[in-house]
Amino acid sequence: MQELFKQYLDRNISRGKLLQGLGAVGLSAAAASTIAESLAPLNVSAAQAAGAVRNVRDTGGTLFVQQLKAAGVKYYFFNPSTGDAPIFNAIANEPSIQLIKGIQEGVVVAMTDGYARMSGKTGVCSIANVGLPNGMTQLVNAYKDRIPMLLVIAAFGTQQSGRDGPQDYDHQETMLQPLTKWYWLAESGADIPETTRRALKFASTPPGGPVFVSIPDDILGQPAAADIIDQSMFDVPVKIRADASDIEKVARMLIEAKNPLLSVGDEITMCNGEAEVLQLAELLGLPAAGGGEFGVWSKPFPTMHPLYLGPVLKNMKFPGDVDVRLNIGNVYGEVAGPNTTLISIRRDPTSLGRVGPVDMGLVADNKLAAADLVAAVKSLATADRLRQIAADRLARTKAYTDGMKQMREAMLTGFPSADGGPITLERLGFELENGLEKDTIYVNDIDSGKKMDVFMTFGAGGKTYVGNGPNILGWGMSAGLGAKLARPDSPVVAILGDGAFLFGGPQPLWSQARYKVPVLNIVLNNRSYNNERNRIWTFISGQQFKSGLDMTCYNGSPDVDFVKASEAFGVEAELVKEPGQIKAAIARGKRATAEGRPYLLEILIQRDGVGAGSTWYPPFSVAAMRTRHV
Repeated sequence: MQELFKQYLDRNISRGKLLQGLGAVGLSAAAASTIAESLAPLNVSAAQAAGAVRNVRDTGGTLFVQQLKAAGVKYYFFNPSTGDAPIFNAIANEPSIQLIKGIQEGVVVAMTDGYARMSGKTGVCSIANVGLPNGMTQLVNAYKDRIPMLLVIAAFGTQQSGRDGPQDYDHQETMLQPLTKWYWLAESGADIPETTRRALKFASTPPGGPVFVSIPDDILGQPAAADIIDQSMFDVPVKIRADASDIEKVARMLIEAKNPLLSVGDEITMCNGEAEVLQLAELLGLPAAGGGEFGVWSKPFPTMHPLYLGPVLKNMKFPGDVDVRLNIGNVYGEVAGPNTTLISIRRDPTSLGRVGPVDMGLVADNKLAAADLVAAVKSLATADRLRQIAADRLARTKAYTDGMKQMREAMLTGFPSADGGPITLERLGFELENGLEKDTIYVNDIDSGKKMDVFMTFGAGGKTYVGNGPNILGWGMSAGLGAKLARPDSPVVAILGDGAFLFGGPQPLWSQARYKVPVLNIVLNNRSYNNERNRIWTFISGQQFKSGLDMTCYNGSPDVDFVKASEAFGVEAELVKEPGQIKAAIARGKRATAEGRPYLLEILIQRDGVGAGSTWYPPFSVAAMRTRHV
């Protein structure tokens, strides 16, 4: 489908060929027509008549910045290089756009990602062309999670490119192909505004994703003339409604199901459909699963609701043998047993039914589809019948979720009465639930965070959960900065392991300090890639497990002092060693952020699982190899 869109946008195929191609991948005529309309070339004459077009003659850098302004871009994330100087010269004269600097390319991409996730807008950033591979590490998160982003580089000039200069390398544009929705090269200064409009449109058109634009640096500096067009003329929302007869079929199946299950995913979050999906679940008493499993970055269903079961699995302990499974918006939720009818409602046709068979697939905006299902269900059954159906299903589900709640409470009462001893993830989850504000945005960059999540309230009046599906580490502190920019009035907590901190480095703290971004950073330090060791030793049994020697995952010796690292970047920090210290430390962190300063807590966490007590690693000393000594 990428190639189909690009051919149409490059004017290599007609609208008819586009519609034919969209139909071939399973879209209805109405859906295909809606997408084609959103991608249609702009009628410049009509736009001029509406006063939405102005012709600008200036440098390519100015044309680029003016088109960003016309698109409503407020923040420009960047790491500077010499070639993109014309962009910053132009921004110097454009106070409506705020520069946000990161001191490493991956940090810039992750900040842009966090902003886009929480604002719902396309994040825009540029990084040094030679540092593009650094940015690509964090671009994986945005690509897999369908986050709208425009990544720009000032490429080597048209007279330099391909001549094997010291920092030049071939195929920069095509190198980004596997990690972007698409990529373009601006071929002239006059092309820059159109290329930028196209990129922003492509990034934001559902399913969203990052788009890469390469602009040769000599073009950025040369004078050119082009039309600058307001966003309202090219940013067309694509909200597809499912066919009414299909909605009625699904509604009837849900009413008549003996043992149904609802799985939920990130597309609900991106469509702002949480309330409608919850209404559907409550109307029919549907037990719901999803959010928090590997590959899912949001929690679109309230986690303490009596209908919520936890992460979605192929074989759920409860409700057991499912006869109808409705998947809404979960790219990894299309799993079902042999006797299950699987219905999947997705806004992304390219991944719907990509791996396994789907009995009924609908391409639709999740919010609209859930609302339409509610209306259809109410039209097919009396209110008394629906109340009885919902009551019976809720009673069975609540008996199960009440048992889960009692088990969590039993774990809490099992805490030692003394507040000494090691800090467990369960205890920390309890303290965070009680210590953080209800409207906190909780940015999770820790693989083992699920042990904390079950004690915390997310969604529908609770905290907002933000993770990244691929679990590419080193993302959290940067994404936390972007989230705070998007929602400056909401408290933001970025939680990460010692491994994630070491992956991403302390560089995001520099940006937090410079721009006075009041994020509470929490580093869980167990001096180990704890989950990785558990997986290696449990699922890949071998000599490490037999010998009890950890060849790869111990991060101590030397023990990193994260407090000192934080203070070196101008961010206050403290070390928490015992459970009894957590509550007061969280309060101090909240007070600092309330006063407008970032803060960091380093919390020593107990290692658990197989080989948890091991501090061994393969000994080696380069110093001992020397044959000459001073």
